[in-house]
Amino acid sequence: MQIRVERLRVRYENFELRVDNLHFSANRVSALVGPNGAGKSTLLKALSGVIKPVAGSIFVDGRELSRLRGSERARLVSYVPQEHSTALNFRVFDFILMGRSGYLNIFSPPARADYEKTEEVISYLGLEALAARKCQELSSGERRIVLIARALAQDSKIILLDEPTTFLDLKHEMEIINLLRKLAEDRGKTIITSVHSIDLIPRLADFLVMIKNGQILSAGPTTEIFRAELLGTLFDYPLRVVEADGRQLILR
Repeated sequence: MQIRVERLRVRYENFELRVDNLHFSANRVSALVGPNGAGKSTLLKALSGVIKPVAGSIFVDGRELSRLRGSERARLVSYVPQEHSTALNFRVFDFILMGRSGYLNIFSPPARADYEKTEEVISYLGLEALAARKCQELSSGERRIVLIARALAQDSKIILLDEPTTFLDLKHEMEIINLLRKLAEDRGKTIITSVHSIDLIPRLADFLVMIKNGQILSAGPTTEIFRAELLGTLFDYPLRVVEADGRQLILR
């Protein structure tokens, strides 16, 4: 499922995000990278419908996002924040089950199919040992996986994630990266994620969007634009990109 952005404008009091033309393809992982405050989270929230642009359009497989009802949008796009502290006292199973809300009438309890979908997601991610625990009891890495599990229960084709690897240890960081790759390649999901650590990009992303001062500096296949010159301009800091064992690495 594809996303197309045309002449998008999102404004805050002292900030404006401007995206004239951007396209995200299905079955791949796209990464948003840039300095703090560049507009990465703002773009993700606009793509998810969390915030409303002042101008422009976002199309999901040709359907304009702003014209969809909330339940329709939930079946197409899911949004995974960095944390969800207000709901972290729920059992893991119940929290994942909440991802099915877009399929329920306002006063309807979950149906058998909703419980079965939740169980399927828990099995797919190997979360059986966590299902009965409270989210508060989990490590930060485990909570990130549970947030992604809720998005999978939502069963949308597009998953948007806001810096899912930030502050994680190496083991959980790699678990998240491998999971996102697997969802794109094996399950056909369109994955769009902001990334804090640029070192992860070559391993994670097929497509890269560089954002600076609310505008797109460059966008294209990672293998083509993950270059020292562009990264140095993006972060206002000289960087080197080298290859080792067939992979691109950053030298600072």
